Amino acid sequence: MLDFSRVDPGRADSVSLSVLSADDFYHGDVVYSHSYQDVYSVEVPKSGVWVNVYSVENGYEDFSSMMSPDGASLSIPLGDECPAVDKFSYFADTASETLYVPVIPGKNYCTLMIHMLADPLSELSLAVDGTVCGYGKDGRPAAGDFHCALYPDEEGYCDVRIPRQTDGSLRLVISDGDGILREFAIGEYIIGSGYDWTAYDLEDVTIDIDYSKADVTFIVNEWEMTIDMEVEI
Repeated sequence: MLDFSRVDPGRADSVSLSVLSADDFYHGDVVYSHSYQDVYSVEVPKSGVWVNVYSVENGYEDFSSMMSPDGASLSIPLGDECPAVDKFSYFADTASETLYVPVIPGKNYCTLMIHMLADPLSELSLAVDGTVCGYGKDGRPAAGDFHCALYPDEEGYCDVRIPRQTDGSLRLVISDGDGILREFAIGEYIIGSGYDWTAYDLEDVTIDIDYSKADVTFIVNEWEMTIDMEVEI
């Protein structure tokens, strides 16, 4: 028995449900907000099942094309950012006659908001590279290439949604018309700022980057780091 009453209809007007087992049992459905207060029941084998519930925030794009056919995992195509996805994953021990499971989706993406200070800014392009490309049926981050270009506005602001990370491998790549200028280990900087990638609801991150010929200063949620270097812009 699945209890969806703690799903916020103001955040998600529907959720995608997948229940599957290792011995080929599968049940999939879409649960709409008008049914969140009802207990959802499904008969399952006693061998145990994976329960996966996905939703995206109201107003964001459809993400069904990123879902596996059974709705249990999510794969982000190279070049795309992570959808604004909330997720609940749970392995249910179904040896008893009944099992009651409260469904509490957690925010499983981080919006990385970057403010780039450089002169001239128009000659630079940015991209974020990573090693997590989505989520597996066990709810854990799935290993794979992640790449998304960023396009700062006239004041140097841009943002990108990234999936939950497992380490500090996230990179910021700064290029100009001649190719890559620098790569920065922003994953390590984010961790160094005290960010918790294991939190149930991921927080967003703000990074201010002061990019000059002599050094680069990163400010991550008020934590600051300066890297000395020589680079021609």
